[in-house]
Amino acid sequence: MLQGKNIVEGWRSLLVHGLLALLFLTLIGRYYYLMIVFHEKYAEKATANHIRAVPVLASRGVIYDRFGEIIVDNAPSYTISVIPIEVKNKPESLERLSQVMEISVGEINRRIIKNRRGSFAPAKVFSRVPFEKISHLQEHRLELIGVTYSIEPIRNYVTDMDLTHSLGYTREINRDDLDRFGKDSDYQPGDQVGWKGIEKFYESELHGQRGFRYIEVNALGQEIGEMLDREPINPVPGNDIYLSIDSYMQRSVEKALADSSGAVVILNHKTGEILAYASRPGYDLEMLSGRISAKNWKALVEDRRKPLYDRGIQGLYPAGSTLKPLAAIYSLENHSNALERTYTCRGSYRLGNRSFGCWKKVGHGKMDLHSAIQQSCNVYFYNLIQDIGLEDWAHIAREFGLGEQAGIDIPGENKGLVPDTKYMNRKYGQNNWTRGNLLNIVVGQGDVLVTPLQLAQFAGMLAQRGTQYKPHFVNKIISKKGEIVELNTPEPENRVNASKETWDFVQHAMWDVVNGKDGTAKAARQKDWDIYGKTGTAQNPHGEDHAWFIGFSLDERYPLSWAVLLENGGGGGGKAAPLIGKVLRSIAKRPS
Repeated sequence: MLQGKNIVEGWRSLLVHGLLALLFLTLIGRYYYLMIVFHEKYAEKATANHIRAVPVLASRGVIYDRFGEIIVDNAPSYTISVIPIEVKNKPESLERLSQVMEISVGEINRRIIKNRRGSFAPAKVFSRVPFEKISHLQEHRLELIGVTYSIEPIRNYVTDMDLTHSLGYTREINRDDLDRFGKDSDYQPGDQVGWKGIEKFYESELHGQRGFRYIEVNALGQEIGEMLDREPINPVPGNDIYLSIDSYMQRSVEKALADSSGAVVILNHKTGEILAYASRPGYDLEMLSGRISAKNWKALVEDRRKPLYDRGIQGLYPAGSTLKPLAAIYSLENHSNALERTYTCRGSYRLGNRSFGCWKKVGHGKMDLHSAIQQSCNVYFYNLIQDIGLEDWAHIAREFGLGEQAGIDIPGENKGLVPDTKYMNRKYGQNNWTRGNLLNIVVGQGDVLVTPLQLAQFAGMLAQRGTQYKPHFVNKIISKKGEIVELNTPEPENRVNASKETWDFVQHAMWDVVNGKDGTAKAARQKDWDIYGKTGTAQNPHGEDHAWFIGFSLDERYPLSWAVLLENGGGGGGKAAPLIGKVLRSIAKRPS
């Protein structure tokens, strides 16, 4: 019996020692698991409990004009963020913040969710905070556990020029953009990102790279001070951009355009540089760069004058008589009798049972090609298009870049419309359109649609005798170290082949439009400066006709081409030509 009892006690002892050994092995394994396998993960969590990494946003690149005048730079602005894990257990912090900022706790929570990057990372809830608010928060910092503020650079529009549509603006990044840039990018919720215009097109150059500073916090989440033993990571500013815009010329255009609805585009036809670009009406860039109220946004969207609409590249309009040189060039190159061919204008052209009028109701009388361009006689071109046809007209129009994007360096450009047989059959049905459609097309009406940028480029190609330079806003991009990141070098593209005689003829006819006794654009004439041009009046079914004037200068001092559009401006010779005449006189008087 004693032997049996000893055996039982021996097994019990082994079992107890075995359980103890298993327990110690488990503890050792868990210790190894925490301290070795997942050391980095838990070390980060422990660090996050007493060290807070505060992002320091990089300043966006500065935007200059061609001569180095600052157009857009940056200004310091206060931003308020909250640490989600800390305010979660301290609802009184959000209550206090809500009172100071005069906004509901629910809205603050919505912004936290929107900009949340993790439990310990600051989520931005307020931007462009006034200093008095920050001062109040500083006085009550012990009551605002998990609430932090920092200074970030915001866009500062220092210029008096209205480059609204070309510059664009920045706004808070959304989820779609975050997905587009990717999780490994420098972008985080709450960041500002280029939304329109140059700000958007050159976002990757302007953005820069954020830095970090490190702050020690106590167990309650209260800030103790900067971590002296941890080096901050300095932000890398974005690259600077130098535009092709000539500020003197831009201001002259804006002054002449005044409060009219329309657009003016002036190019250097030897380089493609955009020297002046105005689309009116515009909007307040400061307002859209911040958090715009629903009321203000509604007012912008519902404004009948459409201030958000960039008329320079998005506006689609009938070209009117500005496109008459197309038919002239085709005829000179393909009709042996082009110079001798004459037609008599009696104020209208009869086709079947319809009558197509000329702008001069009493008629121009006997017209040849030169006088038809100079006096913009519709009847002459109504006759001429019958021997050209739609396909050939559409072909030469496309050679001049119409019906396609010019490839300008801001987003949103429309390509316009050059109708051809395929298009007309699709729109009107097979063979359901007539020669009457052709009459409208040759004088830039009907289905023809262009943008002011396209017509400025068209005028430049007439000046350059068929050679095109890609239009652009940005001449160069420079890093903060002064290194050239990108340099825009003009690259000519010869798109329209015609004889010297043809180019001479068309240019001389356009000179007479401005300088001839019977020209339609005498108001654009300049002293000691040869100006070439073509007026246009585009029918508008919604009101008074739109006024066009395109043209160019071959003067070595001023290698300019332009397009002027005035919505509801009436005749091109009466409103658009005088406007550019005023601008050109200002340029000629420019102080050296």
